[in-house]
Amino acid sequence: MFIYNVRVTVIKDIEEEWLKWMKEEHIKNILETGYFTNSEIHKLVLPDTSVDESTYQINYSFNSMDDFQKYSELEAPRLRQEHSEKFPHKLKISRAVYRIIPK
Repeated sequence: MFIYNVRVTVIKDIEEEWLKWMKEEHIKNILETGYFTNSEIHKLVLPDTSVDESTYQINYSFNSMDDFQKYSELEAPRLRQEHSEKFPHKLKISRAVYRIIPK
């Protein structure tokens, strides 16, 4: 099992609008691609390093690197473009993939 982790730092002026859009549209659209099994949103609480920004992590679970490669090639460009067009120059985004290590 793997986690696709998207870390987003968003300016507070648009935080509510961005979070609403993420929960109601964007994450739903990503899950509807069929490549991911689950998602979670986390908001950074500590350390609280900025008065002007908030940081979130969105984790998407997936089963195989093949699924992730297909998502990256077939779906990600379109979905990333939608995100960029909706909130231009208002976000800092980084992405990573993690393998879940069984206990």
